[in-house]
Amino acid sequence: MANEVQDLAEILQKNTAEIKSNQDKFDAEIKANGEATAETKAALEEAQKTNAELKTAFDEMDKKLINLEVEAKRARKLEAREAKTAGDLFIASEVGQELKSASRGNGIAAEISRKDITGGAASAGALINPYRDPEVYRDPNRPTRVRDLFTTVNTPTGTVEYMRQNVFTNNAAPQSAEFAAKAQSEITWELITKSASTIAHWVAASRQVLSDAPQLKSLIDVDLAYGLDLESDKQLLLGTGTGGDMEGLLVDGDVPTVGQIASGTAAADVPAAMIDHIRAAVTTCQSNEYYNQNGIILNPVDWATLETAKATDGHYLMIQFPANGAENRIWKMPVVVTNAMPADNFILGDFMMGGKIYDKESVEIRVAEQHSDFFVKNGVAVLAEERYVLGIQRPKAFCKGLFTVAA
Repeated sequence: MANEVQDLAEILQKNTAEIKSNQDKFDAEIKANGEATAETKAALEEAQKTNAELKTAFDEMDKKLINLEVEAKRARKLEAREAKTAGDLFIASEVGQELKSASRGNGIAAEISRKDITGGAASAGALINPYRDPEVYRDPNRPTRVRDLFTTVNTPTGTVEYMRQNVFTNNAAPQSAEFAAKAQSEITWELITKSASTIAHWVAASRQVLSDAPQLKSLIDVDLAYGLDLESDKQLLLGTGTGGDMEGLLVDGDVPTVGQIASGTAAADVPAAMIDHIRAAVTTCQSNEYYNQNGIILNPVDWATLETAKATDGHYLMIQFPANGAENRIWKMPVVVTNAMPADNFILGDFMMGGKIYDKESVEIRVAEQHSDFFVKNGVAVLAEERYVLGIQRPKAFCKGLFTVAA
């Protein structure tokens, strides 16, 4: 089974790279000539078709792996193998070993690639693998973060240029007669340039923590990596686009909205209206020709309202209680619950089609004692940071809304 997963992963990585190459070529031809060649379109469509087939294969593999895990736990024949976290990888790195032996920091750093990090029993962070679909590889018992919904690609520079689709007028039609002019569609693109945002923080620790692997691991996983995830949620949703912030999805003025719940809705009817309102947002995306909504982001309070909503006869409107750690879903979409989403707000969409994470610098851990008077106090500063760009290529692949009732 492990070999099959590895083989599929390698094929998926190659296919994702092929899609990116074809998409870049497609965008370049559109920019230069106003349309792409039939050959380029066919290559892109074929690569996307292969990607969909691979995702189906991964879904089947994921089900098998979950069943195997459940059976193993019941039989108690297999010992659970904890996946590596950011703390594990740092301790195992050359830098981590040097720190452990020297028991002091000297301003050295180790970059922890996200492709090697998954969640474990002792890890609070939900980190993803670049070029892999997080919905396939995610531990079903692990919380999903906003970043997990996007496709992640690596970028060699801190500045990213990408094409943003503003208007797509589809005039595709049958040719009226032989030699007759064929229909022309209109697609308006805009070149966007963005610089990578740096998310970082540090904590003070005693020098002894460097020689104590469990403490250092906990410090990195619980305090540092988890903190980056929390701030990342805020930036991806509410970043202002100024002062080093990303431009968040809720701030982006080109993302469509369904507005508020209809005026006159009674308080007792609001939970049911919220469910309908979410479905209206799905329809908005579908009306814009985006049909694969793969996530909705909600505030914990709003999610609690939805999960506990009851009909007049007392039965719950939404029956969740998923078995075996399965995802929470509404209208077939995985639900991401985060305090970064303001109450009475939501956003959903096709995150894989609508945007990308351009990863310039994966999680980097730095340790130094040359800070303030740490040297004479046997203290060290442990810093974690990451740099990436959020690119929204297709704003209409998303739709946001409010759960407040219009006046």
